[in-house]
Amino acid sequence: MTQRQNRRVAAVIAAFNPDNDLLGNAAAIRQQVEELVVVDDASTSEAARAIFDELRERGVAVVQQPTNSGIAAALNRGIAELSSPQAPDFILTFDQDSLPVADYVSRALDTYDVATASGLKVGLICAESFSGHKVPVQGLSKGFAEAFDPMQSGYVIPSSTFAAIGGFDAGFFIDCVDSEFTARARAAGFSILLGRGCEVAHRLGARIPAKLWGRPVRLGGTELSFNYYSPFRMYYIMRNGTTLVRRYWRSNPTWILRRLAEESKAQLLRFSFSPDRKDLAVAAWEGFMDACRGKQGRISQELVNRFKTR
Repeated sequence: MTQRQNRRVAAVIAAFNPDNDLLGNAAAIRQQVEELVVVDDASTSEAARAIFDELRERGVAVVQQPTNSGIAAALNRGIAELSSPQAPDFILTFDQDSLPVADYVSRALDTYDVATASGLKVGLICAESFSGHKVPVQGLSKGFAEAFDPMQSGYVIPSSTFAAIGGFDAGFFIDCVDSEFTARARAAGFSILLGRGCEVAHRLGARIPAKLWGRPVRLGGTELSFNYYSPFRMYYIMRNGTTLVRRYWRSNPTWILRRLAEESKAQLLRFSFSPDRKDLAVAAWEGFMDACRGKQGRISQELVNRFKTR
């Protein structure tokens, strides 16, 4: 366990139908914090139940959501549980498939301490890399790298940030939850910094090759590939991404434009080469329209059923 300068550090892992990797990841995270809460977001598999039982036997606090409510609600539930015997000074958030380096917390707090001493108002510290892939930056603040659009797995968040801007937006359910939180923090004047040496081993999404008439598509001698998402996920990506634009284009237009450009490149590949691109287009349109209507929360069962029957 780690306790630095009388500051209490705790962690939350959001989990849904995890595999056995969660046991090792939770054990590694627990070594660096004083308290760990794992939130079961209403998992459905028997294997997951056995894993949660094993965590409890190892002394890890496991709380269960009554219904599947999405990662933002799961993280908020876990954070709410971190109140005994006293509220933590810093809270780490992790996905179930993330494994930080052994000195992740100390490195993050070192970055935080030096940055705040230099006069920065630090909203959170995030990972510097995931499985060897560097997190994109958007410039420097007093010599510290500002993260562009970091994943929430590995966030080290001072409790003062939550006090200032609130928790994660549960209405987003999944996708863009981290983007919305960092955009809200920046709008409140906080810096979002890379933790120097903060590395996370993370299970990256499966990529599929781009093919045209059964043949790989090449660009500059390199075969193109892309991260495939189901229509279910595409709905959230488009709805929540559109909501981000509507909320933050005035306060941070440069960030919004860069994010749109990056996302457009990925979407072009998905809509061009995904085997179910027609369903993806329908899902994207429905997500866009729901964002314009101000709809949040879980995707409608009617729309889920439409994809299941195709």
